[in-house]
Amino acid sequence: MANSIGIGHFCINILNLIFKECPEGIVYKDKNLRYLTANPAFCKLFRLSDNTNILGKEFAEFLAEENAKIVKEVDRAVKKELKSITYIINDTDKILSVTSSPIIDNKDFLGIVTIAKDITHEENIKEKFVLKHFQLKSLLENIPMLIYMQDVNQNYIAGTKPSQDFVKDGFDAFSNIHIDRTAAKAEEHDENNFVLKNNKILVKEKEFLDFKGAQHWYKVYKVPINDFNGNVTGIITLASNIDAEKQLQTQRETFVASIGHDLKNPTIAQMRGLELLLKGDFGELTEEQKELVEMVLDSCRYMNGMLSSLLATYRNYDGAVKLNFTEFSLPDLVMECVSEMIYVAKDKNVGISIDSKLKNDIIIADRVQIKRVIMNLLSNGIKYAYKGTLLSLNIYPDGSKACFEFENESPYIPKDMQKAIFAQYVSYASTHNELGIGLGLYASKKIIEAHSGKIFVHSDKTEHNRFGFKIPVKQKHRNEIIEVCF
Repeated sequence: MANSIGIGHFCINILNLIFKECPEGIVYKDKNLRYLTANPAFCKLFRLSDNTNILGKEFAEFLAEENAKIVKEVDRAVKKELKSITYIINDTDKILSVTSSPIIDNKDFLGIVTIAKDITHEENIKEKFVLKHFQLKSLLENIPMLIYMQDVNQNYIAGTKPSQDFVKDGFDAFSNIHIDRTAAKAEEHDENNFVLKNNKILVKEKEFLDFKGAQHWYKVYKVPINDFNGNVTGIITLASNIDAEKQLQTQRETFVASIGHDLKNPTIAQMRGLELLLKGDFGELTEEQKELVEMVLDSCRYMNGMLSSLLATYRNYDGAVKLNFTEFSLPDLVMECVSEMIYVAKDKNVGISIDSKLKNDIIIADRVQIKRVIMNLLSNGIKYAYKGTLLSLNIYPDGSKACFEFENESPYIPKDMQKAIFAQYVSYASTHNELGIGLGLYASKKIIEAHSGKIFVHSDKTEHNRFGFKIPVKQKHRNEIIEVCF
């Protein structure tokens, strides 16, 4: 008996400790629903100095009228139904989660214990989360792009309404196209397996056939979904129809190819005429005249080579040029380019100096494409140089790389423009009231990068500018097929 009494006192002490130290508010009511006692957390929750303000009262005067009415209804329901009820009270500056439970002894109702918890922070987070959820849902539903998720077994999980239709029967509501997805399932299965296995993003342009056999182009992004440990748990697919872009690209390619073809014929005619002049078919030329004609003939040959490369590129329909690696002297190539540009420089009264510090001047690269880069840089260097100034060309080694650069006196190029100058269709010609379409430096950058090199620009406010590039002397992948995609 003494042992039982001891255990009873122990339990009471534990309950009293919990009652006193519990961070949630706890209050007891008798069978007449009058307040018996409240713990410190409850008093703090409702800004009471102590529990004497509520003892013996049936319903709390410290609650707003609407909340007091809710408490009254819930207490009566708990007393009647003898079961716990959880409800929410929106106080002036807080949100409370309240649970009221009956105290029962042999089926007799003895009172109510109520636990109140401040959930304002959680509710605010939940509200923000719900808002973000609807914002994201609205955004996804209105993006003109197919977006859907699949699990690791490639089963559809969720997606936008248009995406559901596309996955189900191949109908693209954005483009009003009905794709035959059955024919594309094997390829899509392989793509998904690549993303799942390698945990990498896959981006590709691919063709689909509709039910009439017509081809349609889509740009597809497949992105792995990772858990906190980096494990792949699914795939997000984003796809959009690019038929219009492809049609525009085809028109542009056809136009450029046509222009290239039309320019090739008069260029060949010029070459033949110049060759006849050099042979003396129209009379003997002086040495100075021969030198000038040979320079013009070299320029025509260079143009003819570039046109041939252009036509070959567009015959492939992929905008790519395969690099042809050969051994050649970089200083000799620079001299060749200078000889073709010397009269352009003289016309602007710009002097040209060449300084080569290469011990071994032989490099392995695509001679035609590197010449294209040098000619472009020289052309810009002369074009923007101040009249009566010097264009300094420097060729030097940098570890395992060969470097070419020029320095001239020309207008300062702002830093933001220096970063963008090698982008497609970006030109700094407009800064100097010149005409430019911004393709030369873009193509040059692509060519140098295909050689595993780097193109650079440095501009000083003293109006001294340097342009140049660095490429490996020997190409590691010389025997591989390397393409430049413009």
